[in-house]
Amino acid sequence: MDMLSAFKDRKKRLEVLVEQRSSQRRPLRGRALGRIEEVCDPRSVKPLFADILPADPLGFPGYPDKLAALSQRTGTPDAFRCALGTVGKREVVCVELDPAFLMGSMGTAVGEAVCRCAELAHERRAPLIAFSASGGARMQEGMFSLMQMAKTSAAVRRLSEAGVLYISVLTHPTTGGVTASFASLGDVMIAEPGALIGFAGPRVIEQTIGRPLPEGFQRAEFQLANGFVDCVVERSALRATIQHLLELHPERPERPERPEQPGSSAAAATPVDTAPADADAPATHFDAAAPDPAAEATVTKDSVAAPSKTVTYGTPRSPHEHVAIARDARRPHMLAFVEALFDGFVELHGDRLFRDDRALVGGLARFEGMPVTVAGHLKGSDLNSNIARNFGMPHPEGYRKFLRLAHQAEKFSRPLVTFIDTPGAYPGAEAEERGQGEAIARCLFELSALRTPIVAIVTGEGGSGGALALGLADHVVMLEYAVYSVISPEGFASILWKDSTRASEASEVMRLTAHDLHGFGMVDAVVSEAEGGMHNDPGTTIEELRSVLRAALSDLTLLSCDELLERRYDKYRRFR
Repeated sequence: MDMLSAFKDRKKRLEVLVEQRSSQRRPLRGRALGRIEEVCDPRSVKPLFADILPADPLGFPGYPDKLAALSQRTGTPDAFRCALGTVGKREVVCVELDPAFLMGSMGTAVGEAVCRCAELAHERRAPLIAFSASGGARMQEGMFSLMQMAKTSAAVRRLSEAGVLYISVLTHPTTGGVTASFASLGDVMIAEPGALIGFAGPRVIEQTIGRPLPEGFQRAEFQLANGFVDCVVERSALRATIQHLLELHPERPERPERPEQPGSSAAAATPVDTAPADADAPATHFDAAAPDPAAEATVTKDSVAAPSKTVTYGTPRSPHEHVAIARDARRPHMLAFVEALFDGFVELHGDRLFRDDRALVGGLARFEGMPVTVAGHLKGSDLNSNIARNFGMPHPEGYRKFLRLAHQAEKFSRPLVTFIDTPGAYPGAEAEERGQGEAIARCLFELSALRTPIVAIVTGEGGSGGALALGLADHVVMLEYAVYSVISPEGFASILWKDSTRASEASEVMRLTAHDLHGFGMVDAVVSEAEGGMHNDPGTTIEELRSVLRAALSDLTLLSCDELLERRYDKYRRFR
């Protein structure tokens, strides 16, 4: 049985178990009404999407039983409730996360619920209201959980382009991958008083900076003062506030015209233009055949999801050995890849808002004559250079610099190539003050609709949302010994098992290797490495990577912008 078939079989068995436990639920006595009922008009609430059930994609030990027990205790199959209702007789679509169910963490079921609500709001042109309370991504579902950040951000982007209002209400607590995705992307951002709101948790930040945080740090009032929420509203005043906001956003029956994007060549059916910038430049050369119009018209989610390459591996190694090789200081860094693969690289600096972040580097170059934008995390090769590069962990200004370059790539119809190698986004106090979660969420929001091809290459560590911020792409490549995960193995073991020394065991269950993720369809191609890592023979890996990148850009640049975006949306929408 292949990996995807095994996943589907586990999901089916889990659904049966949850349904059996659900049938044994006792009425919950004295349970307070949720915010959906408090905000919506009396007797207007109609529950939605009762068919969404949790999955166990990794076969995580004990997870199905824990889900079933929580379902029986809370009365819901997972950490969400969805409903259609009215506020002041105005139809709205609502989703509410329940912190009583695994801290409201976002796994495949929660991600699917948020997406369906956004899609229904789009279809009915009804405002979307999300009430978030979450500890972040759900570790028991590994990379499937991380993919929900991309998926939900893309759904919110489509809602935004349709001109439909989205109100995000942040309640206590809203942290991690939920903060760094849909929860930070509202047209209007409301927070309840005293709510903890941030990307990294307070304990992680205190461990990073080596001192206690000031009182009120990351609370709703802190986020208001730092400009990341619009208002702080008592729960008792939420209904009146939301109703007034709805009145200020009257219904718009017609979908607004999307303004023509710079460099999009006006016609949606026009292929992305990647011609050399001047006549003296080397001609772009691809050996791809002309696209078959009939084949293009029948693109499906299944066909997009199919891995593009059959992978063969050298000597088998344990997942934890892959982690060690991915972190090896001798491993080539981002600029080494740029020097080997591209010509004429010109680095561009700064986010135009605060400063230049040296942990994230980007600029302009040519790939075999084709103008491209390249960007990536940059670690150092020794202690001093790692300190200078902040160990490859960007601050918010790094992600905002990346977005500036991404929009420039779109404007000038240049493909975007990203290199991912980071332990994660920097979890420091100043990063939270400058909006780390919002910066990552904004990257996902913008990349999901960027009108130019995107290829992401995981060269070393792909650490959590800080990696995914550069990883929402049309084609994802991993080097053989690279890893990509929802959290580090040490963090996983510390949080779930209260024992960070079990990191090796965590690496096994997290399914974080290139082989695992290629099998899940999250990675499109895997590039082989020399035994023990590409630092032992970089030339062979570079040439194979060049071939993979050439083929990916050849295929992607033949697509129209609309088809490119549709395929990109489907690529992430299917992780459920």
